[in-house]
Parts: sequence; structure tokens; C-alpha cells
Amino acid sequence: MLMGCNWRTGRRQSPERKEPSLKCVLLLMTIATVLSVSGCALWQPAPKGRGVIRLLGRWDASGAPGRIVAVNPGSSFEFRYEGTKAVLHFDRSGNKPPLPQLWVQLDGGEWAKVVVDRDEVAVGEGAAPGRHSAWVVVKALDEHQARWRPPLVAALVLKGVEVPDGQLLAPPRARRLLLEAIGDSITEGVLAVRGGKLEEWTEIADARRAYAFRTAEALGAEPRIIGFGRQGITIEGNGGVPPAPLAYPFVYEGVPAVERPADIVVINHGGNDSRVPNIEHGYRNLIKLARERNPQAAIFCVVPFPQVHEASVQRAVAVANAEGDRRVYFVETRGWLNRETDTTEGVHPNLAGHEKAAKRLAEVIRTTLRR
Repeated sequence: MLMGCNWRTGRRQSPERKEPSLKCVLLLMTIATVLSVSGCALWQPAPKGRGVIRLLGRWDASGAPGRIVAVNPGSSFEFRYEGTKAVLHFDRSGNKPPLPQLWVQLDGGEWAKVVVDRDEVAVGEGAAPGRHSAWVVVKALDEHQARWRPPLVAALVLKGVEVPDGQLLAPPRARRLLLEAIGDSITEGVLAVRGGKLEEWTEIADARRAYAFRTAEALGAEPRIIGFGRQGITIEGNGGVPPAPLAYPFVYEGVPAVERPADIVVINHGGNDSRVPNIEHGYRNLIKLARERNPQAAIFCVVPFPQVHEASVQRAVAVANAEGDRRVYFVETRGWLNRETDTTEGVHPNLAGHEKAAKRLAEVIRTTLRR
């Protein structure tokens, strides 16, 4: 089965030429069936030199092909093109400082940081003409800005990818595994780079170098990062985001998440629920929701790194196992991080802490899946 999330685009269109309509095509064995799934192309061929981009993570593609939206840092897209450069087109009308930041990688090389302070961002300038691949990752959004109830402020809105002197090609080969991480500010990389002021928020956060994204990379898996700062099992997140069990099925308010089931799910929640004595019931509900959306996945329930609600997480996993779901696993994290050296301010891991946590978590997942 070929299932990646791809969005078709191409060269700049003349005024009289309409963008092609988007279709969702699912290839199962040798039978091709055309489906309509909220504007998201699970697989779209590239006829007559017209290519696609592959969406990784959570996106609202209901406005495609002219508008796709991400509110989760760690969401990304990748594409291949033939030419001297590609141009990313954004709608920045809703953004306010601190502005969204991206990581851009060309041909598997070094990552370049980009602040989305202009409507067009060139990729690959200075590279030799020819065939190139690009991966663009949402580094950071400001969790304090509106990113649940429209009008959205903390959002990346992509209008298109253009190759002025060439063409888009079929995207890179999809990864075999998909890892979904459900968590809070730690999962989206808040304060990973350093401490700082609110007006620096997107500069000092980094989802790509946070433990969840790093774990996916270590496993060779496609990352789907769903992290909302301040959010918990019982508490709302910043930016108007509901508690995790209520928010999880949606990209943002009114937009259901329609996506490929994950092979691996990591739940890292409870760190913001310190005011309540027990989160077991809500945590069990989140496990059930994750199972409904990812029927074959191995689900790893991680004790929050600040070491809170360990008993609630453990009991929730035990109940899931007792009810017959044997692919839900409890992950003890005591001793993984040193609060003095591996965190920015005693809670959020710094870059070294994220790297340590990713190595430990990836090893737990590998060991478990080998059983």
C-alpha cells in the first residue's frame, strides 16, 4: 500500500489556466480507487512533468491546492524539482511577531534556518542546475498566539511551490514507518535552544531538534508531531487549544485530522496536570482515541520527563492491557535527564537533553518491536 500525504502543484499558472483539482488516490495491490478525503492527496502521480509535494505531519489540506495550513511545529513537506531553484509561496496575512520559523534542507545537506518574514522564500539558490530534493520543517510557532480557533495567528500557510525555470518531480520515496508523537511544549521543542523572552519565542524553540522528531529520525520513520504548549490531559493549552483528548482528533477547530494511521505512537502527557491528583481516566481515553486512529500501532506511554503522574500513566496502560490491547507499553523515564544539565530552566529539555531522551526512547522502541 502506498500511503503518503502529497499535494500537487507545479509551475506558475497563467491567469486563464486553472490549477488542477486535487484527488486522493489509494493504490492497494494493483487496484486504483479514487477517493475524496478532505482535499488531502494520499497518492498523486506526476503526469506530463507536473509534480507533487509530500506532506508529513498534520496539515489542513481542505483549501488545497492554493492553501494548506499547519499549526504544529514539526510538520513538514518534501519535494523534488529540476531547475536552478524552487520558490515557496506563503500567506502571511494572519501572522504576527514573533514570526514562524522553518528549517530547510537541500539534497540532504546542512539545515538552514528561515524566518517567514516575506511572502516568497527561495530554496536552492546558488546550487548547480539539475535535479534536487528539499525538506522543509516548521521549526517553531508562538504557542501563545491563536492556533486553534480561526482566525489563526500561529500558523504556517503554504500557497504553493514554484520552479520558475524548471518543474516539480515525483517526491522522494515515502518512509516505511510513521511515528506519531502526542504531547505538550516539550514535544514541540519549546525552550529547547535557550531561555528567553516572549518576543523571542520562535527563535528559542525548535521542534526538529526536540526528542520526538529526533526519535522518528533515529528510527527512519516519518514524523507526525502533535505538541501544544501548556496542554495536558485535563488542562487547555496556550493559544486556545483544548485538553489533549478533545484536541487530538482535529488539526484545529472545525478541521478533522484525516491522515495515514501511524505504526508507532508516543504519548508524552501529564506534565502540565500537576494541579490534579489523578489523570488516569483522561489518559485512558487518549489511549483509546490513539488506538481508534492507529489500529495496528505500538503505543508507547511515556512518563513525563519532570516525573509527574507516573502512577496514573502506569495504571492507564495496565487497564488497556487488561482490556485486551497488548500493544500499549509503559515507558519509565526516571534517570533519563539531569535537571541541572539537561534542561533549560529545570523543566524543558535543552538540546542536549532532547538528544539524550531521543536516544533512550528510540532504543526502548527498537527493543520492544524486536520482541
